[in-house]
Amino acid sequence: MDHDEQAAPAPPAAGATAVPATAPAPRRGPDEPGPLEAFATGAAYAVLALLGAALGVVGSFLQGFGPAFLAVAVLIAANAALAWLAAWGMGSRLGGIVPAAAWLAVVLVLSRQRPEGDLVVPGTTSGYVFLIGGMVALAVGLATSPVGPREPGGWLTRGAPPTGG
Repeated sequence: MDHDEQAAPAPPAAGATAVPATAPAPRRGPDEPGPLEAFATGAAYAVLALLGAALGVVGSFLQGFGPAFLAVAVLIAANAALAWLAAWGMGSRLGGIVPAAAWLAVVLVLSRQRPEGDLVVPGTTSGYVFLIGGMVALAVGLATSPVGPREPGGWLTRGAPPTGG
């Protein structure tokens, strides 16, 4: 046999089937999310976590500002709205849990006293109303959010959710 000639592949053994060198990619159904949808959903959850953390930082510094707990009332309403809108927008309660968890983590860290004695959320009536009221508002926002039978996060890549009842 010359060097220019290549040996033909051996036929498969009896009962065996030939396997192609590369297997075809599995096909997805029309309703199964692809990589773009998964990335967009993950990015949306990351943005929701950042929004929750930002609301926690801003709220921690502003909770004692203004007359007669006006800032605390606005911040509590913002917490409920963030949880409700996030759960509605993502189509699942997880959409509201993500910013709520980020808010809670940031606020708890900022309410701890540092070794120097400094803290952002003081142990005053305003601070306690902000902490407890914010947690209750997040829970109420999650409990009342209208999550429906649509695909969670489907609005990100397939258009806005249907409006109306």
